[in-house]
Amino acid sequence: MYYKKRKIKKKAIVALAIFLLLIALIITIIKLYSHYTSNEYKLSKIGYNEKEISTLLKADSKVLTKALDNKYDEHLIPLTNEKYFLWKNYKTYKQYITELTKETTDIDYQDVVTKVNVKRNYDYYTHTKKTDMDQNEAILVNKYYALPDKYAPEDIVDVSNWYAFEGIKTRQIVYDAFKEMFNAAKEDGITLIINSGYRTYEAQSKVYEEYKEAYGEEYADNYAARPDYSEHQSGLALDIITYGASGETFETTEAFKWLQDNADKYGFILRYPKDKEDITGYKYESWHYRYLGKELAKKVKKSGLTYDEYYAYYLDKD
Repeated sequence: MYYKKRKIKKKAIVALAIFLLLIALIITIIKLYSHYTSNEYKLSKIGYNEKEISTLLKADSKVLTKALDNKYDEHLIPLTNEKYFLWKNYKTYKQYITELTKETTDIDYQDVVTKVNVKRNYDYYTHTKKTDMDQNEAILVNKYYALPDKYAPEDIVDVSNWYAFEGIKTRQIVYDAFKEMFNAAKEDGITLIINSGYRTYEAQSKVYEEYKEAYGEEYADNYAARPDYSEHQSGLALDIITYGASGETFETTEAFKWLQDNADKYGFILRYPKDKEDITGYKYESWHYRYLGKELAKKVKKSGLTYDEYYAYYLDKD
């Protein structure tokens, strides 16, 4: 009887050992399955290194999915890390980088994102489209976004000589905003004067052709807009100076300093800032102000972006 009990106990121990081995085997299989099906393993097989994998696993789900669904892309992480990265431009970013690498291996990803967002990876007046007129005062008008053919606003009014030189016109909404700004500047001892306002299609054509005939097309495109691509033709732009100053000297005046501090409060922004020529497509113009409305002008100023950049990231509906 004693021998039988020992035999039963031995069988139980063997059964338990086999059960534990099966459990261990199952756990091992599960771990191996988890490892070989994990995003970390998949990314390593695609070619991403440990640091890149760590970044991708913490990234937005769309970035991770892009990495998993494609071949290794050394530009994916630095591009998507840029603040103003846009997925709709991803393919174009890559194409632009390919062009740049023909000349350099030092890629500035911030510059790539900025240039592509505002279409500055293309030559002037190529890849153009009609601007979205439903944006009202927020429309973008530049060398890639055109006004409707021979556009002429319906609310153009004459500007009093109290506020402007002879013969200046602008849109009513812009006129009202300028008068408010003019009066505020006056209270601070500053006199503003409109040097140029609305230009018709024909007038803008004349300005552009004069530059072109005198200095050539490249020069003309840096200093003047082609007709239908002009902010002045939109009726939303004003050239503002002060008495005793020209466009070239206006930057040195107290009136210019006042505008830098206050223009956005009345709905205006400096449209072509200094050192932003590669983005705006125009040389610096201390006198050229664009009306956007108070709310939007304040947002643009706070962003520190040119309007081209701001529109591309925040307002473009395409």
